[in-house]
Amino acid sequence: MENFEYFNINQLNELLVLRKDETKFGEKIKYPSGKTTNISTFLNETEAEFIVFGIKEFVGIKANFGRTGVKHSWDIFLSSFLNIQNNKYLKASNVALIGCFDYSEYNDEINNLNPAIQTDLKRLYEIVAEIDKDITYLNTLIHRAGKKAIIIGGGHNNAYGNIKGLALAKGTNINVVNFDAHTDFRALEGRHSGNGFSYAFNEGFIDTYCVFGAQENYLNKYMIHQFKEHFDKLKLFTFEEMKIRFEKDFLTSANNVLKTIKSKFYGIEVDVDAIENIASSAMSPSGFSVTETRQFVNIMANHSNASYLHICEGSASLSNTSENMLGKLLTYLVTDFIKAQLAIGK
Repeated sequence: MENFEYFNINQLNELLVLRKDETKFGEKIKYPSGKTTNISTFLNETEAEFIVFGIKEFVGIKANFGRTGVKHSWDIFLSSFLNIQNNKYLKASNVALIGCFDYSEYNDEINNLNPAIQTDLKRLYEIVAEIDKDITYLNTLIHRAGKKAIIIGGGHNNAYGNIKGLALAKGTNINVVNFDAHTDFRALEGRHSGNGFSYAFNEGFIDTYCVFGAQENYLNKYMIHQFKEHFDKLKLFTFEEMKIRFEKDFLTSANNVLKTIKSKFYGIEVDVDAIENIASSAMSPSGFSVTETRQFVNIMANHSNASYLHICEGSASLSNTSENMLGKLLTYLVTDFIKAQLAIGK
């Protein structure tokens, strides 16, 4: 695959911190061997149920007039994830870490593009659309192999490829829940991080879309109209309803979302800007706690139709948040998803 870097033993050895009488996750995790790996063959042959990959790009955020970071979530995630304990609560043999998409070849061009200039903005849209194809392709391969995808990083533009890939693999439209301070349901004006869900819905890849935690200050007229017009397929649970005015209970609302989406294959999207004081492209002083976010992922993952988890838009370089803290957050959410999935049927 073009723009894809396979995870390898050299990276593992650089990141792994071994300790006597301990077994780290990275010591037991599965990964492809060599650059010539046929990824489709690997996915079909590996015993791992969960396939983890990263996306290193900020172009979708820039095309949406957001703040871009300088270090990607994937790099921050790896050192934390690989060094957790391999123990009775979670075995790394269930997980394969395959690598990441790296779009640094576009960096010089992207840095010189100004989204306030129409011709530059159009080019940013074009690059995002090219990335869509890659993300769709890999997700399709993962789901056709009967695996679950865990995607780390990138902008929320990548939700489009996650959704389309799952829908194509299953041959049907799917449901999606988005834990986010924003709906990312902007107008169909060219691809960027603010309209991945609206494009996927408009093109028929989404059946039901639930937004959990959207902050009312950022709902524009177009979004409000769309959610009103398609009220049977577009569901909105605002942050203020749950945490400010207490009109809805957090856990009850989360369980209601699960009831709404679980009849079909579905994806779980988490934008870290919904979490209070976590460094992201739209960092906020008001939001859900890390523990509430973990509870939400655990609830959403507690059904066999949960097909992927995507965590996006985090970058420690956008605030004083340490890389270690962000890495731990990403690791907690990934392991919560896997543990909930493995507990089904026990």
